[in-house]
Amino acid sequence: MHTLRLASRMRLRNRNFSLITNTCIGGIVYHDLGLKFLSPTINCGIRDHEQFFTFCNHLRHYLSLPLTFIPSQWNYPVATLEGDYGPVTVYFSHYKTQEQAAAKWEERKGRVNWDNIVILMDGDNCTPQQAAAFNRIQWPHKVILTTLSGTHQPSEFAITHPDYHPTELLEYGPLHHALRWYEMMDLVHFLNTGNIRKNPLLK
Repeated sequence: MHTLRLASRMRLRNRNFSLITNTCIGGIVYHDLGLKFLSPTINCGIRDHEQFFTFCNHLRHYLSLPLTFIPSQWNYPVATLEGDYGPVTVYFSHYKTQEQAAAKWEERKGRVNWDNIVILMDGDNCTPQQAAAFNRIQWPHKVILTTLSGTHQPSEFAITHPDYHPTELLEYGPLHHALRWYEMMDLVHFLNTGNIRKNPLLK
């Protein structure tokens, strides 16, 4: 294991959080930190930003609903949660069958720690208005990673490095390719405290 990855695991005090995400970043975070998946949003995505906001704002409601699988033009299952506040479409891009996707969703849904919810959004290509909408989500422990700058939302961390390109958030880049791009933010500090700051390793 890389020394920096081991150091992150040793710094982490908050180890039983349920990380709600809109992309595959949740699974990567849990894996990098050596933690059990305590969230149903692992290996799947909610691509529509507004739908993700709705999902987070009414999380208990949407996680009480069954998945309704719909015809998919991709080679993986797609389902909707037909909630009172509008449908939320979930793309199970890492699963081959509906049965597999549904089983993992239900299994991990049962592990959610409602006393330790953390919202982490991959906000590539979001607008300033969407960053503001994310900031209004009711859960206090939240961060959106964006390529914006100057919007000054309390829950926003802007990745403005000249070498960063949208869609590369999970790739290795900073600090001689020892950190993933999302680690430009001090993720462990955020998980421990809820406070957002730049990774101190990146001067």
